[in-house]
Amino acid sequence: MDRKLVKNYIFSVLYQLLSIVMPLITIPYTTRVLGLELLSINAATSAIIQIFVSFGLLGVAIYGNREIAKVRDNKKECSKTFLEIFTMQCLSMSLSTIAFIIYAIVVGDKYMNILLIQSITLLSVALDITWFFYGVEDFKKVSIRNILVKVIGVILIFRFVKGTNDLPLFVFLNVMVGICGQLVMWIQIHQYISFTKFTLKDVLAHVKPNIALFVPQIAITIYSVLDIMMLRILYSGGIDQVGLYEQTQKFIRMFLFFITSIGSVMLPRVTNTFHKGDLEGVQKYLSKTIHLSLYLSLPMIFGICGMVQKFVDWFFTNKDYAPVGLLIQLMSPIILFIALSNVFGTQYLVPTGKTKFYTISVVAGAIVNFCVNFISIPRLGAIGAIAGSICAELTVTIIQFIYTRKDIKVRLKVTEILSIIFASSIMFIVVVTIGTLLKSNFLTSVIQIVLGGITYLICLLVIRPPFVKEMLKQIKDRKVFS
Repeated sequence: MDRKLVKNYIFSVLYQLLSIVMPLITIPYTTRVLGLELLSINAATSAIIQIFVSFGLLGVAIYGNREIAKVRDNKKECSKTFLEIFTMQCLSMSLSTIAFIIYAIVVGDKYMNILLIQSITLLSVALDITWFFYGVEDFKKVSIRNILVKVIGVILIFRFVKGTNDLPLFVFLNVMVGICGQLVMWIQIHQYISFTKFTLKDVLAHVKPNIALFVPQIAITIYSVLDIMMLRILYSGGIDQVGLYEQTQKFIRMFLFFITSIGSVMLPRVTNTFHKGDLEGVQKYLSKTIHLSLYLSLPMIFGICGMVQKFVDWFFTNKDYAPVGLLIQLMSPIILFIALSNVFGTQYLVPTGKTKFYTISVVAGAIVNFCVNFISIPRLGAIGAIAGSICAELTVTIIQFIYTRKDIKVRLKVTEILSIIFASSIMFIVVVTIGTLLKSNFLTSVIQIVLGGITYLICLLVIRPPFVKEMLKQIKDRKVFS
């Protein structure tokens, strides 16, 4: 991989590291100050808004990224494409906002005051042009913006959120910081585009292909937020299960960012490479990313299972969150499935225009998620929602593999996979042993992460599976970026 790819991935990962650190700072505070019930209300109302966001955005996040990547070498075409897609985004978000207003008037909600504050998110999303910067592969600006937004948000929460009466303020601060972050990106876009005339016909030309990507995006949203909504509706044991499940999702998502960042970086590159007709280059990129995904996801699963309960014991000062440790362990296999589908779908099917197969896979996943949730949530609560998510992601991965197995030619032997599992297992033993010997606190978690990571690397260096040999050779020849 070239230097720009590595640089983009590093910027993306730096932001994800911050995304891990920030919750370590804020969650103990917010769970103590606001409590499980109020945070569950925040999660439930946010899930409703996300549905309107998804219908408003259509498939712009991926579609805009892909289309900009195709024309980024031509400033005039790039400017015209950006203005057309952004205009379409504003129009669709306006329709979604009208739909939300109708929903609020006709249907209403038990927590209407919080829901109305959450609705400011609709404006924030309408202004979001992150997809443009991803398309031109300028991850630096996006990452710096996201880091600033995170830091400012944390400072404001500690400064102003002091008790159970501050939930509206907590929600308001989060959404307003998001809007400020979007405005920052607009200040920086002038160097890439210039105003170019376009017609409404040009804008409408993007609607059909965008809707083609909207179907899988709405399906993804369904099995992302449907769990929380179905927990709230189907489980009679109280809204607390929503809060437990939300914290489980947040923890898993922190680690998923390291995997999905690969897809974010590779989508515009594979699109541009494929658009130029360089199929050999596409295969080269995919071969490396599928190996990298496996070498990251498997040890993450083993590591999480080995250390998470010790982490939860000290991280959540509110003992109501004690079950989160088990829930995270149960949900951890989803990391592997998403890592693989990220390669098959985000890095291949979408960039190469095979949207139909991508759509089939995620729609099937959404259907499986709904069915499993409907059966399991009334009896098992959050555990039932986890079962639905895992079955959904497994379904997506299997279907995408079937559609791409003849196109993606990756030399991956069973012995190499067993090598990764073996190294991860040794790491698991080390992590669990440390947890058994030491008390539950921040230092113990740090020691488990550091020694676990070192153990995994040492095992790989001793075993030296093919991908590790290749990387070591490139480092020795100073071709790691080639």
